[in-house]
Amino acid sequence: MTVLGPGQRVILWVAGCQLNCLNCLAPELHPQDAGRELRITRLASRLLALQFPLAGLTLSGGEPFDQSASLAKLLDQVLPQRPDWDVIAYSGYPLETLRRKEAALLAKVDILVDGPYRSNIPQNHPLAGSGNQQVHALTERGQALLPVCAALPDGRLELGLGTGNQGLLIGVAAK
Repeated sequence: MTVLGPGQRVILWVAGCQLNCLNCLAPELHPQDAGRELRITRLASRLLALQFPLAGLTLSGGEPFDQSASLAKLLDQVLPQRPDWDVIAYSGYPLETLRRKEAALLAKVDILVDGPYRSNIPQNHPLAGSGNQQVHALTERGQALLPVCAALPDGRLELGLGTGNQGLLIGVAAK
């Protein structure tokens, strides 16, 4: 994918979200059982086997921070072998909340897009779905990526295939 962050990226969607934001862009991922369970080592092996020149990994969902311990372990296995990958994460939780309770995963994220999706607030950044969401650089790499992310064109979408060849629009649509 070339959406949800700069460069070609792996986008990892997780199932399960307790926030249930009104007009969420991915309500099908709210139930905990919306996806299929994968062992961390298997998913890490699959990511490391990709032979594309990738810039990074984007965590989305559902709510990645509802599975923070597992995702932190996944990144512990992947990032040492892909030190050039950046990590972008989306979360409906505010950064302050994540800092209090989700330090293990947050410490591995370069850029965080935080805040619940609000369909009535126009977006203010190419990575944000709504204007209340903020884009935070959490590392030096994240600081360097901020201007690159801000310069991304608004409304970039790609077509993907879901279960049973279901068509999916992936990205942050401009309003």
